[in-house]
Amino acid sequence: MTTLAFDIDGTIFDCTHIVAKAFSHGAEVFSAQHGIPLVHYSSEEIMRVVGLPTDAIFKILYPSLKDAQRRELVQKSQQALAEMVRNGEGALIEGAKETIEMLFNSGYRMCAASNGTREYIEAILETHGLSRFFLPLMVIDEKIKTKSDIVKYYMERSPAGELFIMIGDRKSDSDAARDNGIFFIGCAFGHMGLLEIGHEKWIAHRFCDIPGLVRQIEQCMHTKHAQ
Repeated sequence: MTTLAFDIDGTIFDCTHIVAKAFSHGAEVFSAQHGIPLVHYSSEEIMRVVGLPTDAIFKILYPSLKDAQRRELVQKSQQALAEMVRNGEGALIEGAKETIEMLFNSGYRMCAASNGTREYIEAILETHGLSRFFLPLMVIDEKIKTKSDIVKYYMERSPAGELFIMIGDRKSDSDAARDNGIFFIGCAFGHMGLLEIGHEKWIAHRFCDIPGLVRQIEQCMHTKHAQ
């Protein structure tokens, strides 16, 4: 049995064209309520740090805020982002839904391993009809601190001998794979292209390349066990 741990942003969903709008909305509401002027960042500036846990992103963007203030800003911005997703803004990566359904029908288990908030990830999976293909969602919280922890959580609750493959477009995804000693498929179609994952052995240039790479990894494991 094989479980595929999918990153979401840049791997399954493209938030490039809505993230700056959502963050700016959150900043405007926060500033109006607290009288604290906040910088409004461009999409390019935000995308440089997307891939980190949400709290870490906002700590980089707004280092002068107190922790409680930052948590409030995160909540407002993520609410705006989730609402945009549910209203049809942003887009699935080309071929994602068809390929995920095919993998599910072929017997693969899939889980979401994302640094995003529950509200945002649920909005993506529910809006685009993907929830039924994935295991119950686990996200970063007080106990689960990193993407590596999310992958570990699923691995600890899987059958013995389960093959795990992490799939994503950022260094945080390859780090999660290495931290847990599992295979990694890098996504060249993601937010940063090949910049962070171009040196990896297994690279998908289109989402529909993923099943073939999964089969190659499975064959490698079969050959290794047969020796």
